[in-house]
Amino acid sequence: MNRCLELRGAHAWYGRAHVLQGVDLHVAPGEIVALLGRNGAGRSTLARAVMGLVERRGRYLWCGQDIGALRTFEIARRGIGYVPESRDVFPGMTVEQNLVLGQKAARPGRWTRAEVYRLFPPLARRAGVQAQYLSGGEQQMLALGRTLMGDPALMLVDEPAEGLAPQVVAQLAACLAELRRQGMAILLIEQKLDFALDIADRAYVLGHGAVVFAGTPAALRADVPVRREWIEL
Repeated sequence: MNRCLELRGAHAWYGRAHVLQGVDLHVAPGEIVALLGRNGAGRSTLARAVMGLVERRGRYLWCGQDIGALRTFEIARRGIGYVPESRDVFPGMTVEQNLVLGQKAARPGRWTRAEVYRLFPPLARRAGVQAQYLSGGEQQMLALGRTLMGDPALMLVDEPAEGLAPQVVAQLAACLAELRRQGMAILLIEQKLDFALDIADRAYVLGHGAVVFAGTPAALRADVPVRREWIEL
């Protein structure tokens, strides 16, 4: 399998807290990989470690090249986009302005504002509205759209369904599936088990900073002990 992202023995720290403890994981082009686990398991830390936002050790490979010594902006330029749980849209700027800020300065990429609006029609209707006045679902779409404007080959998407109504979650799932169809690689960090497994090709479960399950969504659904011990509240 062609692996665009591969972690081998990945470790990460917040100060003296050793959060990731030897994680092996990979994501291929055109694949949605779900990263599941309870709060504190290390899921968000893994995304931050890939982006160089925390202290890390081990091998962090992108298209076969080690990116472990690169800075965050250099990693983003290589084609990795990050959508944090906080979304981090600019509240005082319009939808249009947020999207323009996401575009790479050097060259326009495959994703234009028109393409983002096609994928997320609600944003087109709210293009001139400041982000602070958007609904939670619209803000999530804007966070995804702004990241797409950087023309990534891989997106790390952290808790996109958090706090959203079921109808909006279904729309979001359809958009992520469309991105996969177009060849995007997606690492989906989630707590909502059904949402993640309905669209994922493979799944990992983290527990205490280590992988406790790796396999297909069907295998995870069938593995009641793993779900009860490491996912379900």
